[in-house]
Amino acid sequence: MTDKNSTFDSVNELQLLIKSRYPIIYLETWEEERAERLIKIIAKNLNKFLFIWKSTKGLFRADIQETIYNTVKPLSALSHIYSSNVPAIYLLKDFHYYLEDPVIIRKLKDIAKIFENRESTIIISSSLVKIPFELKRLIAYYELKLPSQKELLKTILEAIEELRNTAHIKIEVGRNELNQMAERLKGLTEKEAKRVVFQAILHDNRLSEDDFARILKAKKTIIETSSILEFYYSEESLSSVGGMKRLKAWLKKRKGVFCEKAKKFGLQPPKGILITGVQGCGKSQIAKAVARDWNLPLLRLDTGKIYDKYIGESEKNLRQALKIAESMAPVILWIDEIEKGFSFLASSEADSGLSKRIFGTFLTWLQEKKELVFVIATSNNISSLPPEFLRKGRFDEIFFVDLPDYQERKEIFSIHLKKRNRNPEDFDLDILAEKTKGFSGAEIEQVIVSALFSAFSGSGNLTTELILEEIENTRPLSITMKEEIETLRNWARKRTVPAGEDFNKEII
Repeated sequence: MTDKNSTFDSVNELQLLIKSRYPIIYLETWEEERAERLIKIIAKNLNKFLFIWKSTKGLFRADIQETIYNTVKPLSALSHIYSSNVPAIYLLKDFHYYLEDPVIIRKLKDIAKIFENRESTIIISSSLVKIPFELKRLIAYYELKLPSQKELLKTILEAIEELRNTAHIKIEVGRNELNQMAERLKGLTEKEAKRVVFQAILHDNRLSEDDFARILKAKKTIIETSSILEFYYSEESLSSVGGMKRLKAWLKKRKGVFCEKAKKFGLQPPKGILITGVQGCGKSQIAKAVARDWNLPLLRLDTGKIYDKYIGESEKNLRQALKIAESMAPVILWIDEIEKGFSFLASSEADSGLSKRIFGTFLTWLQEKKELVFVIATSNNISSLPPEFLRKGRFDEIFFVDLPDYQERKEIFSIHLKKRNRNPEDFDLDILAEKTKGFSGAEIEQVIVSALFSAFSGSGNLTTELILEEIENTRPLSITMKEEIETLRNWARKRTVPAGEDFNKEII
């Protein structure tokens, strides 16, 4: 098996930058070893020497490993590079730490000038992007994306081969299953993916379809530990969500469009939807249900985790999360209560403009993203979002989830009774729906749960009467927050599309 197809997919643009004589390239990557391996291939292709610098060793030629005298200090290493006449690629690892030194900046400017005619290139590799303003016109930025499915398949095969050389293992999957495994590993680095495969095989010295769940569990742990994303396994389906006929129909039309066939048909994949509405009416449930219905991975972006006390870390957190989402495409990115992370007062400078920068970064990505990432954002207080968020083109549609009407309440009762192994026909759904006017879906579910507790501790039978008792003891949000809900509904009537057949016209 060769490196050629899968590896060169990742480095073509980097090789083009080097051939185009950019004197300095800033390479953003979490995968230092993978980056070094790919740069070695490029150096060989271009018939150039490759020199590597590390603060712990100094400058050395990649194929010799012997350190060049007096090059451990960054300025000394740059001085050697400046005086060398050999056309080469110089890979400087973690050099971003020294880019705040004005002497280092000056030396890089000098090197950039002479490299125009020397056909040499400096590559600064780092997981952090810190390009000084003075060097921005001299440095080309390149991001080494996380491994593609093709590259991850290669990683799986390499892991299998390594273990075969050291242990007796059984491989009980074919090429199709290995491709599916590679698909499930998207979003991980090469090393992370290899460790997950090792773990799956060494558990019982075999690799089978039974290991798919183990692989997804390990991936979930890695993603949630290393980023602000949560990896969800959704058990919900659209049939388990009551009401929202118009929204369900909209989603049904767009199911299955993340494919080559749809692209050839002339369809552009949908960008996403913003769902606002009354609390407890199923906004988050819809996000989980769509992932299950469309058979796509579901990532939840926790906006509360974006902000970090260290300078630059907040922007990094968001960029990293979006890159992981893109690497897993097609995928659904769920942003719950989006106003908590992206609402701000335009006049506020309390955070030195951090909120505006975070908002701007996300807005730009939302507008320009090319990968198949379908965004589902939910909001309880959409009026607190900046108006730029609601402009056409950011989202495909803005839906409003209202309090359920009579028929929707009957449907919600039926769904939650079935969920708890009860036959809805044994209950008077008409009177239950009538008595829960103004109740949200979550409140209807809760009265059933409360009634179940009463039944368990009493007669043992869940009845319509027990549920009615719990309804009488419940004060829904439509009463306790009547003014706020009416304000929200009045705002939504002019600006959004109802998720149900129409806005609920019942008097609350």
